[in-house]
Amino acid sequence: MKLYLDIKKLQDLKNGDKKAFEKIYWMYRKPVYGMAYRYLKVHELAEDAVQDVFFKLWVNRETLDVEKPFEPFLFSILKNHVLNMIKMKKRRILRQFEYTKINSNKSKETDEEVIYSETERIVQEGLSLLPEGKQLVFKMKRIDGYSNKEIARELDISVHTVKSQIYKASKFLRTFVKAQED
Repeated sequence: MKLYLDIKKLQDLKNGDKKAFEKIYWMYRKPVYGMAYRYLKVHELAEDAVQDVFFKLWVNRETLDVEKPFEPFLFSILKNHVLNMIKMKKRRILRQFEYTKINSNKSKETDEEVIYSETERIVQEGLSLLPEGKQLVFKMKRIDGYSNKEIARELDISVHTVKSQIYKASKFLRTFVKAQED
């Protein structure tokens, strides 16, 4: 769309004439909006772009070269503004994504910590219900990391007794933990 804009209006705009600015605004408002909407796809953002572009035109009016075509100058301001809006929106989306990812990880960690703590509490409760001998053998094997032979030697019992005690303690704890979950 080629609109006619005489050099006098541009010179008046450059000199700060508000009436010249208003005429230019009303002449180019719709084409600027149309172009902004084409890229931004949101009415409110396109309206904001129109306002920002004409604000920038007014603020930078003194740098306007009245000898050069006006439309490319105006649409160059629009293009740069729209690209900046898209970049800012992309950055905002990326920041939101990162924030969600970080908080999601924190939430997962917190959930895992809570589950672990609760499971640990239940296991400790179950262990306290075992007879002392089974409790001691189980702790030496599962918590302290002793081998069956080391436990047998340390407690002066047979390896078979160690295996039996661990098996019975493990079976009891599995049943106890499962009952607590239900």
